[in-house]
Amino acid sequence: MKKHKRILAGGVLSAALLIGGAAAFTGAESTVEASQLSSTTTSSSTSSTNKMITAEQAKETALKEVQGTIDDIDLEKDHGKVYYEVEIESDKVDATVYIDAYTGEVLNVSKDLDFEVPASEAVVKVSLEQATQIALKQLDNSKVISTELDLDDGRYEYEIELVNNHYEAEVTIDANTGDILSVDIDREDD
Repeated sequence: MKKHKRILAGGVLSAALLIGGAAAFTGAESTVEASQLSSTTTSSSTSSTNKMITAEQAKETALKEVQGTIDDIDLEKDHGKVYYEVEIESDKVDATVYIDAYTGEVLNVSKDLDFEVPASEAVVKVSLEQATQIALKQLDNSKVISTELDLDDGRYEYEIELVNNHYEAEVTIDANTGDILSVDIDREDD
């Protein structure tokens, strides 16, 4: 009986060491990824605390980069990096500012010249009705709440907003090829 307890205790101790080592390795890997991502910014500082900045602080930082109105802010996690994604709208520019959630550093700023085009002025191969059907096929059991034809970086795109009981979504479709360019889903539980 004592021999079985020693074997069991030895097995538990071995498993704990393996899990602890794997966790330490995973933590080191995440640190490398985070430092690689922040090395693309002008300065790379790391937070000595594990406290995140607030969404309000992220908004203030984003508005220092791009003047406009905050449309949306989301806390995201990608490859172990936690960051705020702040969407800002102004007259003719839509921008997304990515801010490290721990250091408050601006990681990236993405700007798009974006404006709505009257359908009568656009020359496109895919009709609004066809684009709507493409979006509805992509997200079953959804209802279209708005559609827009935009000229974005020299390309005509349909932006189709859909909803159902679980999410709101925006599907962006190339107005000449019918290709789905992006699907952005905001789940109700987010």
